[in-house]
Amino acid sequence: MSAFFKIRWGRYRRVAFTGSHQPCPLCGGNDSVVIGRLDRWFNPLVNVLCRRCGLIFLDPMPTDEELDRYYRDQFWSRSQGSDEPTAKTIAKDTRYSRGRLALLAPFLKLGARILDVGAGGGEFLLAARQRGYEVEGIEPSAGYARYCRQAYGLEVHAATLADTDLGDKQYDLITCNHSLEHMRDPLRALQRLHHHLKADGHLYVSVPDLGDPHTWPLRYFHAGHMCGFTHETLVMIAAKAGFAPVERQPFGSDTTLVFRRLPASDANWFRFPDHAAAAEQQWRRRTALRHLLSPRTYWRVPGRISYFLRTRALSIRSAVALKRPQRQT
Repeated sequence: MSAFFKIRWGRYRRVAFTGSHQPCPLCGGNDSVVIGRLDRWFNPLVNVLCRRCGLIFLDPMPTDEELDRYYRDQFWSRSQGSDEPTAKTIAKDTRYSRGRLALLAPFLKLGARILDVGAGGGEFLLAARQRGYEVEGIEPSAGYARYCRQAYGLEVHAATLADTDLGDKQYDLITCNHSLEHMRDPLRALQRLHHHLKADGHLYVSVPDLGDPHTWPLRYFHAGHMCGFTHETLVMIAAKAGFAPVERQPFGSDTTLVFRRLPASDANWFRFPDHAAAAEQQWRRRTALRHLLSPRTYWRVPGRISYFLRTRALSIRSAVALKRPQRQT
């Protein structure tokens, strides 16, 4: 119970970023419109939408130093109540990681080299290593990176992508599972990953879908999300960095995509010129009152309750399993 309140209290406290104004991280534009002034816990947080390309991002944008400190020391403790993975997160991530790896298997050959950017507790890398792949990770949280090394013996860099020295390494697959939205310069990050991906390699990216008109308007607004993507802006930023979506997507999600590496940046990356205007109109309609009055909002309630109960049961079973070996010794 104390952990429950610790997590909730940590979430509701405002993150003290100062930051500065930055142009759009995708197109470099300076014409933007405010679409949100609060985060999901009703703390002050300004999100804007670029009127040229439609990318959503924080303004002011936190500095590199502020982000390094936040992700190194605060992010996981604020969101999960612990500086290291809990039984619940381990069980949940293990389950999802195995499913993700199974869907990515057609893009991998035996002994393929995988880099996971934002490795978390290391469950995806562990599953990949058990399948015979060569794995490496990047995780800015000191506690989570330490857990990866000590619990699983994984090679995980305790740093941000920008501060990680990968030398001249090349990978067959690079994964960014809910990590790209946490970067203040996602284009530069993708360009760097392009440099470290083999010519026939693939990039997996999964980000929250800010183009979904049926979610709570503030759902994805919090201090950890520097940028917000739709299908259109994700495809455009990937194209500008030198990637194109594969023809047959295994995940069936607008913002969970597998990309193939192109030789260079796609000169025609700005392929959705009308997206920004359409997105702005959609956000003008996405008010809290409209959301609460929509019947569709309440259709999701049974599913959310079911998800909570399954996750809770999984957490209890995992905690019991972790304690069992101690009783036998």
